[in-house]
Amino acid sequence: MSEQTSPLTYVDSKTHPGRWYAVGCLIVFYAVSMLDRFILSAVAQPVSQSLGLSNTQMGLLLGAGFAVLYSVAGIPVAYLIDKGNRTRVIVAGVLLWSLMTAASAFTVDFTTLIICRAGVAIGEAVLTPAAMSLIGDMFSRRERALPTSFYMATGNVMATGAFLIGGAVYQYAGSQALLPGMEPWRFTLLAVSLPGLVMMLIFALTVREPARVESTTPEQAGASVAALLPFLSGNKAMFIPFFIATGLISSLTLGVVSWAPTLLVRLHDLTAANASFVFGSVGLPASVCGTLALPWLANRLQKAGRPDGIILVLLLCAVIPVPALIAGLLAGSYWLLVVALGACMMFLPSISVMTCLGMQMISPSRLRARTVAVNLLVINLFGYTLGPFLSGFLADRVFSGPGAIAMALATMAAVIGPCVVIGFVLARTEFGRVMSQQHD
Repeated sequence: MSEQTSPLTYVDSKTHPGRWYAVGCLIVFYAVSMLDRFILSAVAQPVSQSLGLSNTQMGLLLGAGFAVLYSVAGIPVAYLIDKGNRTRVIVAGVLLWSLMTAASAFTVDFTTLIICRAGVAIGEAVLTPAAMSLIGDMFSRRERALPTSFYMATGNVMATGAFLIGGAVYQYAGSQALLPGMEPWRFTLLAVSLPGLVMMLIFALTVREPARVESTTPEQAGASVAALLPFLSGNKAMFIPFFIATGLISSLTLGVVSWAPTLLVRLHDLTAANASFVFGSVGLPASVCGTLALPWLANRLQKAGRPDGIILVLLLCAVIPVPALIAGLLAGSYWLLVVALGACMMFLPSISVMTCLGMQMISPSRLRARTVAVNLLVINLFGYTLGPFLSGFLADRVFSGPGAIAMALATMAAVIGPCVVIGFVLARTEFGRVMSQQHD
């Protein structure tokens, strides 16, 4: 079969010129998207005071206002990515989320701000599916792990790195004279929208769309869709407790990340800028260590004959940070809270990486992308929707005073922690069995 008629020839023998440069651009986009996603958490306290927002409203802005549209938009976005020019789709997505971040600086109330957050969510929903598709066509199967790992690790690093950057910009905004009269939090949102716009222009001018690699026929693709539900149903004894545990711990993770700077402000009288610096300085190295060490530990356990190694590491990710978080929130000690936040950021953000890795390991090759997608859907809907909103709701309706958010998060941790442990324990045996059946 000639090169022109065999799509598999491209996979085995061709490489896309400038592919690592393109991956570098995608990594920068991911970092910028995480900055624009979490910047509102970094300035949550001054935004709440300026616009007169309740804890529940801020929880919606930090969580459901972003997550629901981020998750739902993935369906039509995937169609555009599969059928259209992916580089153009990425450019459109970056343009949308950057403009909506900039527009957030000029909002006047809860309604206008949540509309802007929805726009950020729709724009960012484009990036990761398109990036995975581009990497898949620019690298052969045996080469994809490294660029994919670099890309995915960016999310964990920037989950806290965003607070360092946001804190620095907010601190500068307090003394800037470029836009006199503008509140520092508004200047901060406007400033962080600019890197995406600049990078978008560079990407549009320098990265070309790679040829698509068609590795399956339409009939095979349809069969894989039909095979997903039987696979999930046939292994429901593992998937049900696994996804419940994943969703619950994700909600606690996003609750902690979203409210961490605000906790430092309210409990220990730090400024918003200093709170972001403290959280970022502790959380960034902790999350990097977790991202590197925990997958390595799971791999070592598997090589030692433990097919349930990933589940054991996930149990570790719940058993260590949850008690530390409860102690840090309730003890009233500044340094204990800082240490607790460090422990959380070492273990909790890595859960998304570990669960996606688990789905890759236990799924047949033709179903891996779809099971990973289901896992991400659970993480996004539970994490972003339930975590920040529920903690804000409890702070408004059940607790009161400056420590209300701390009490809300401690209550969530006390309930969620044991449920997560039970869920992963119930899934462990079946996970090991399904894992042992996969040989590719």
